[in-house]
Amino acid sequence: MEELTYPRQKALQNPESCATLIHAIIREKYGEEAYDWDPTTIYLELKDDFKGDICTEAMDKWCAIQVLMTSDAFFKRLDAFMSICNTFADGSPFFWVFNPVTPEEIAWTLAEVALNRELLPFSYTVKEYVREVLKQEGYAEGSYPGIFSELFDADPNADDLRDNLAALTNDTNIEEFVTEQLGDLVSQFGAIPDMSSLDNMIRDRGFEEAITARDRKARNENPTNA
Repeated sequence: MEELTYPRQKALQNPESCATLIHAIIREKYGEEAYDWDPTTIYLELKDDFKGDICTEAMDKWCAIQVLMTSDAFFKRLDAFMSICNTFADGSPFFWVFNPVTPEEIAWTLAEVALNRELLPFSYTVKEYVREVLKQEGYAEGSYPGIFSELFDADPNADDLRDNLAALTNDTNIEEFVTEQLGDLVSQFGAIPDMSSLDNMIRDRGFEEAITARDRKARNENPTNA
């Protein structure tokens, strides 16, 4: 039992653990009913079951996951959208101060959201905010990185967004950032022996498979660099 408990304990104590990993650990242990528990209950249960304290960042990411999984707030309300982006990226929701999010943070949050649930149409307010963020970074409408395509689609699809992740080319800083984050996520899951890929507890497809597919596509397109 120790060999299964200790890696999860470490993940819950690591402020760098991705929200998706925190979600996987808690859902594996307590099931979907944990979505309805208040944060104090979750904290005390985790502390007791995993024999150690839980870092603030992990708890904030779990609270963001609860909002994401039980409401449409991320898709409809700009304040919730920004808070979840801040939390997934930095481990803190920044409720007490305005903290604009970067294109990289939005892109990574979209990736994690697509790993954890199906997508809903985004509100006009959220779309306009993201357009403005991308404009300030020099992106003209029609030339946005592919990872943003589902956000602006009238009927966004998590499978299509994950396909975009598998096809990242690292042509932009945004794609490089997401690729690095994906690598960290795979490593974090790999550090837990019986959770070494994203199985159907969260999504049907392992992300290592997606990364392998992306690398295989790159080799096929550039055989001289293989």
